[in-house]
Amino acid sequence: MKALHLGLAVCLIALPARAADDAGAKQEFAQKASVSNLFEIEAAKIEIANGKAVDAKQFAQDMLRDHVKAALPLAEAANDDGVTVSQSLDAEYQQKLEALRMSDAVNVDQAYLSTQVTAHQQAYELFQAYSKDGPDGSLKHAASNMLPDLHMHLTRVQGIANK
Repeated sequence: MKALHLGLAVCLIALPARAADDAGAKQEFAQKASVSNLFEIEAAKIEIANGKAVDAKQFAQDMLRDHVKAALPLAEAANDDGVTVSQSLDAEYQQKLEALRMSDAVNVDQAYLSTQVTAHQQAYELFQAYSKDGPDGSLKHAASNMLPDLHMHLTRVQGIANK
């Protein structure tokens, strides 16, 4: 009987710790996913304004549309899971945007495409890992739903960048 009480006490102590771990994982994913999404939007705006290559500009227009559209379900899923999304870029992504803004007219398309290959690889890996191993909830469901679009974006930008 004493062992049963001890086992129950250990379970009751472990439950809040697991809930805290889940909340931390959800917040971390929401932060990384939203910052990545914001970066895609802002980088697309730079390419649309400054780019010359038709295929890169069309990709940027599609990314602007798709990532603006993705922001709402991501924010709603985060809210459902009790966490928040970022409303601004972190220093790393700000620096990447500044570098893109500083690209000369001759290199802006290639610079944009290069950042997009890397950004979409990282986003795909983030969403894939979270949809597989993240704690259950709305964010995990949203990550799974967004994964096919991210894969399509990655495949498409790799094709354009390799021309």
